[in-house]
Amino acid sequence: MQHRRCLLETRSAHRSLCALAFVLTLLAGGCSKAPPAPAPESQAKVDPCGGLTAVDAASILKISSGDVKGPLHFKEFSCVYRAKDDFYKDVKFNVYPEASAAQAAHKLQSEKEGFAFLSPIKALDKLGDEAYRAPDSRVKRLLMRKGRVWLDVTTPGDEASQRQIAQIVLKHLP
Repeated sequence: MQHRRCLLETRSAHRSLCALAFVLTLLAGGCSKAPPAPAPESQAKVDPCGGLTAVDAASILKISSGDVKGPLHFKEFSCVYRAKDDFYKDVKFNVYPEASAAQAAHKLQSEKEGFAFLSPIKALDKLGDEAYRAPDSRVKRLLMRKGRVWLDVTTPGDEASQRQIAQIVLKHLP
């Protein structure tokens, strides 16, 4: 009986010591860490709408700015403006900030290669560091990169609207 009581007391003491060690570890770790350094300007957060406003979207969609709903963000990097009365009439694009220009170029290249089996790829001049368009009706996408950020414009599908979106976003990229 005495042996059992001793064993229980030992387990209880062991649990208390473990709990105390855990709490001390948390406190020591929390106090010894310096606050995170601010992101360098080149790594600053990029606006998912890249500076494109509801007024810009209304102009692209050829509707009044009061008839635009948005911006809607489905992911950290997506931007959608939609006509209030027509679900399928929208401006939709994704802005992807990468860690470096090389990584952004690689991601854009991968995306471009993915479209190549469905559509011829057309290089676009005077738009960012590089820009391409897949004009086939199954794709109708514009891809553009400036520095470490790349852009994928999905809708509207016409080249003039896609270029207009890319030019607005381009003005606001780091």
